[in-house]
Amino acid sequence: QDQQSAVILVRLLGNVVYRCRQNQDLFRVTQIPLMDNRVPVAPTATTRTGLHVLLSATSLATACFTLREWCIVAIRNAVEDNDANAEAVRMLEANEALSDTPELRNLGVKIGLDAKGKVHVQRRDSTT
Repeated sequence: QDQQSAVILVRLLGNVVYRCRQNQDLFRVTQIPLMDNRVPVAPTATTRTGLHVLLSATSLATACFTLREWCIVAIRNAVEDNDANAEAVRMLEANEALSDTPELRNLGVKIGLDAKGKVHVQRRDSTT
């Protein structure tokens, strides 16, 4: 039920920003508060916007293919013909690498971050 609701909301967002510059800009500048057990967390130096949340949802949606795909469509719609949104996405850095998953182990790779927040893929040692 929660996944279905998330898919519906992401589809809605993707359609709202589709070829609408005003909505695309609003999506980029609207700050989204962090929530901890449904209680707002004090703001930090880093602000989170709709673009951040949508991009984060793509990595969190590994168990729900439909949600991940709709996130990708919504991101495309948010950056289409909007240089400011595309630049905002380009300027983002990863905060955390994807955790060790069975799929990555089966592929023989692991994901890491360098000191500048850039993602890199490495071959997994046969001992790990």
